[in-house]
Amino acid sequence: MGMGHIEVELLIHEHAHKPITGEVLAVGRQHISPSPDEILAMMARHGVTPVRTDFEPDTLNTHHGEGEHPILDASLFRAMGNDTYFVADISPYEGADYIFDVCGEVPEELIGRFDFIIDGGSLDNVFDPLSMVRNMTKMLRPGGRMFIFAWSNGFPSAYVKITPDWIMDYCLVNEFADAKVYASRCDMPFDDPKLGQSVDLFHYHPYIDTPNGPVAEAAYVRVPGYGSTYCIAEKGVATTHHRMAVQKHYRGQDVEPYLTSAKRFHDSTQPAFSLPGAEVPDMPPISDQITVRPVARFGTPSTISLPDAIFRRLDQIGTDTRLARLEARLQAAEAGSRTSQLSDRVYEEAQRLSRQLYEYSVLAPGRSAASPMPRRFLSRARSALFRLAGK
Repeated sequence: MGMGHIEVELLIHEHAHKPITGEVLAVGRQHISPSPDEILAMMARHGVTPVRTDFEPDTLNTHHGEGEHPILDASLFRAMGNDTYFVADISPYEGADYIFDVCGEVPEELIGRFDFIIDGGSLDNVFDPLSMVRNMTKMLRPGGRMFIFAWSNGFPSAYVKITPDWIMDYCLVNEFADAKVYASRCDMPFDDPKLGQSVDLFHYHPYIDTPNGPVAEAAYVRVPGYGSTYCIAEKGVATTHHRMAVQKHYRGQDVEPYLTSAKRFHDSTQPAFSLPGAEVPDMPPISDQITVRPVARFGTPSTISLPDAIFRRLDQIGTDTRLARLEARLQAAEAGSRTSQLSDRVYEEAQRLSRQLYEYSVLAPGRSAASPMPRRFLSRARSALFRLAGK
């Protein structure tokens, strides 16, 4: 679980307009991607003065990549002046404070306790996301907020995809005091600074005044490639957790409490996200609904098409000396019939190349004749992985 640059900036924006105080609970230990300098720059951009800048290194999270030195998740909240940070998880492997299944029974002492709950990617990795979001609601006290972000499509390891409509309808039907829902589109499926990468962020605002009167309208987001859903929702005194939503196109005339909740969200004084000092660029839409509006772009868009980017990347791989070394290691592991001879790093590299073969085959099928070397190697690497996995 973790927070990238967009998630940290959304959090800081929320804190700038409504300080995060009291007791904070994280569902899973959070890997914090931005560096201390990047976090301080975000805080300055949103007018937040750091309370502490002694960011503690993270020695508990097990998801660090090679060469990464992230800060402890609690340090991010301490920088914003919050010292009461707890972690809940299904196991103690990353130093959780509370060990329980967030989709199961919630310990009685945690019900109505927390002022802020953050879920950085658990919701799309559990078998029962509705039970989880209900339990998060139960653990909030009135006035408390939850910050959820999850894959909406494209990411292969997610159990389920959380759409903007799904989480918004939960907040509408259960009469939250306020909710801000966002959707993102990633410009590239892999991170390569040479090719460029950007993420476009859109705000889903369901309340629309039409000539026939106000409606609570859907988002119907369509995102090719990778996309995410973000939600910051505030629990009210009248908020429930158990009501089941009905999709917009099946509700008929039964518009309540969706419409009243949507109007309440519309009238909220809490502003939608924006990047201070940055104009919203002209971004390709991700929905044909006027409820989904662009608010920010992060990064630099690629100047080439996705198939061309994949073709270039694979062409680079095809001339890279890593191929010969990697293939030799795969063959050695096969010859010894032992996967233990294949280090984690080599295995991950081979898996990454295998994923790129998939992208190449699906998104640039006509390019294989022009660059056969990457395809031949990646096919051999993929076959070797299959054989090794079966031993």
